[in-house]
Amino acid sequence: MNFTMEDFLTRNGWVFDPADGFIGHIGGYWRLTDQRGEHYGFITREMHANRNGVVHGGMIMSFVDRAFGLHSRLASGSDKAATVSLSHQFVAPLPLGKFATISPRIVKLTPRMSFIEGTVLCEDQPIVQAQGVWRLARRTT
Repeated sequence: MNFTMEDFLTRNGWVFDPADGFIGHIGGYWRLTDQRGEHYGFITREMHANRNGVVHGGMIMSFVDRAFGLHSRLASGSDKAATVSLSHQFVAPLPLGKFATISPRIVKLTPRMSFIEGTVLCEDQPIVQAQGVWRLARRTT
């Protein structure tokens, strides 16, 4: 029996979120919660390719933006989070047909701001290092 990457991820506790809006257009993402924390991932596909035959940097940046924003909301209990700044340092190309992950780390959390960092990995190799700041908002009732 042949197993797909999706089968493997599901069997190992990852949950797929097809998402809506822009993230839905670029393929959604995967999420895993375990004893080490929150992890986010995406399967690199042909639609993510640049002219060099690897994953486009804009795709990786969009993935990091989504993971950091969601992680900031989860860590703070905020209903909404908006990107204030996000910087990336590209370390290596990301091949197609692989699974890329990030396990964000909150550096500092205040009632209104989240300072966060993380490294996109593929097969335990660093691809992109990123740092960002998110503005947090809570629903008023």
